[in-house]
Amino acid sequence: MYKFLTIILILFSFTPSKAQSELDWEDHFSYYQIQDIARSGSTFFVGAQNTVFIYNQTTSRVEKISSIQGLSSQNISKIHFSASYNLLFIGYETGLIDVYNLQNKSVFKIVDIPNKTGIPPSERRINYMLEDEGKLYLATNYGITVFRLNELKFGDTYFIGNAGANLQVNQLAIQNDNLYAATQAGLRYADKNNPNLIDFNEWNAINSTEYKGVALVDNQLLALTANNVLQKVQNNNITQQVNVNFDVVDFRVSNKQILLTGSQTIKIYDQNLSEVQNLNNFSTFSPQFTCAIYHNARFYTGDFNLGLLSFINAFDEPKYLSPLGPIRNDVFGLDAVANELWAVYGEYTGALDPYPLNQRGVSHLKNERWINMTYDDLQDTRVLVRPIINPKQTNQVFISSYVDGFLELVNNEIVFKYDENTANLPETLDPNGNTVMGDVRVNGLDFDSTGNLWGTISLVKNGLFKLTPSSGALEFFDISEIIPNYFSGELGLSDLVIDQSNLIYFGSYANGLIGFNPASGQFTKVTGQESAGNLPEGNSVKTLALDNNNQLWIGTTLGLRVLFNPSSMFTNPDTSTSQIIILDGDGVAQELLAENSIQDIAVDGNNNKWIATEAGVFYVSANGQETIYHFTTDNSPLPSNSVTSIAIDPETAKVYIGTRSGLVAFRGTATKSQENFEQVKAYPNPVRPNYKGPVTIDGLMAGANVKITDISGNLVFETTAQGGSVQWDTRAFGKHAVASGVYIVMLTSADQLETKLAKIMIIR
Repeated sequence: MYKFLTIILILFSFTPSKAQSELDWEDHFSYYQIQDIARSGSTFFVGAQNTVFIYNQTTSRVEKISSIQGLSSQNISKIHFSASYNLLFIGYETGLIDVYNLQNKSVFKIVDIPNKTGIPPSERRINYMLEDEGKLYLATNYGITVFRLNELKFGDTYFIGNAGANLQVNQLAIQNDNLYAATQAGLRYADKNNPNLIDFNEWNAINSTEYKGVALVDNQLLALTANNVLQKVQNNNITQQVNVNFDVVDFRVSNKQILLTGSQTIKIYDQNLSEVQNLNNFSTFSPQFTCAIYHNARFYTGDFNLGLLSFINAFDEPKYLSPLGPIRNDVFGLDAVANELWAVYGEYTGALDPYPLNQRGVSHLKNERWINMTYDDLQDTRVLVRPIINPKQTNQVFISSYVDGFLELVNNEIVFKYDENTANLPETLDPNGNTVMGDVRVNGLDFDSTGNLWGTISLVKNGLFKLTPSSGALEFFDISEIIPNYFSGELGLSDLVIDQSNLIYFGSYANGLIGFNPASGQFTKVTGQESAGNLPEGNSVKTLALDNNNQLWIGTTLGLRVLFNPSSMFTNPDTSTSQIIILDGDGVAQELLAENSIQDIAVDGNNNKWIATEAGVFYVSANGQETIYHFTTDNSPLPSNSVTSIAIDPETAKVYIGTRSGLVAFRGTATKSQENFEQVKAYPNPVRPNYKGPVTIDGLMAGANVKITDISGNLVFETTAQGGSVQWDTRAFGKHAVASGVYIVMLTSADQLETKLAKIMIIR
């Protein structure tokens, strides 16, 4: 029995270390993969994959609830709204329950079921929630648990399988004080007022057929079998039944009728099992329904791809009611420029295996508005893994596919698909050297300073290519000299970057870091073999980033390395990478991110590094010696610790963090440096009494000297800008808070040829 409730209150602002509570986050989740809908009056509560939104039919107002507000970002299985208590219950696959208080906008986490070690994790799923007389009955994969709404405590748990065994309960209904359970082993019932329901002997079985659901319509009990047979139950006997003729995914009472929803069909029956409506062959869209409600002569349906829809009949053009967002949550690759972001959702394993091949489309955020393109919009291109925006022409984007070549898009439209047929891209060779027809694995992409696009192709002899976008000319380069086993021992090529001198660097699964000099045609390599480069064991390079000092940061499956002078690998055969050695809290030297699988690295305007790992995201100083932030699901709105990709908007300093469970953005402050002081600004300004965060001074030149004085000329702060911005904590050299007044910001360029003054008003 569960007798006590463990509740954790999650407020709007988190309180982790490094003053992260003062930092802003943005939600960029997908609200299209709908799991469940609940309704109260004209208000609809909609559970998406790991987020919730509230839609008001009268006002069309939408309120989003996500990890930013404290939700758990796990896979939602069921939701329930209690009008009596003004609480929204969100049940998860893990058995966790979040409770959202609509009055004070807080979230409670109920963790008792996930913490119950005696119940296998696969049996903790919340399948259904039924409210009755101050109790919330939870149907789970192990049985039934009672939650007392009046006391905010768990009551008893009923294990109603044979001999008290765990038994999956899919849905619940109450008729004449009898509690009915649709289970894997029949329709079972007991008197809800029986004080001894924890005894399995008190439960009766009508039959042993597997049931999907049970519901009550005008005091008539109806049940649905696993074989999609709708049954009328009278006096605990099956008296009538009808075959529904499609696979029912949602079974519920709506508008005093039974609503049965399939992926492409909706039927309504009355309590006498007479068919009232039958919707199929939808003419204006292709549904993949997950649930539905019928209200005021309109259907409100949850769809796995299209979000919340509203329509009158199968011929009606639906209203699309979900909040705008990316097409999916499982982000794999990102790229950003000023006020734009591209996201893709292709995927491959750590061993660069793209199978099973996915068909997931792409998403484009521009000026805070999302544009989504589906698989059908992209000429059936699968496994899209890396987008790259042309820095000289930002409406042009190239996207690599790890099976179908690569795409060129202009203004969100495909202008060309480069593959084995249209561009003679080489097809993959299997380990025996045989061609795999229709398999072209393009991965890393980058632009050189003259506007050429370079990319890698895995498991082929000509594994490096150059595209001149202006002419469409392609040139291929033979990598067999540097990777002789390019199809037999090498599983593939990964990321690619180009330095200030147009030298090419790309990673491989088993051959370490490869360098290529286009001017001379020279290939070179850095590995982890003894005296050959100091890469971690395995030589598996996953990601690369060149910082503002042209140092190469290398992410591998087993840690982080830096090549401080990457061009040296072309002249010095003994070139070696370096670990970042830091001191832990006890003063013991250790390697930064030792044995962590590094998924991505991004460099901000201050030359600091954002590093994506399977243990969250790390933000480290320019030299890696200081960990400024370490964001995880425990101390931030990060929806998953499995971080796949990071991209930074150079103008706003916004850091986009892609994970396997969704996309969030951190409002950073390290903007790109400027060529002059014309765009200098300080914010917030004025600083009001209730603001506790830092002041950001933006629009700086790299290396600029920044001094802040009071109106009398007393110096209170001084620093040197590493990028385009600095922050001041409004304290006098980090000690006491400065008093109210006007403060003068004096800026001097590194060459002392340019100066600028700005003012900051502080109100205590």
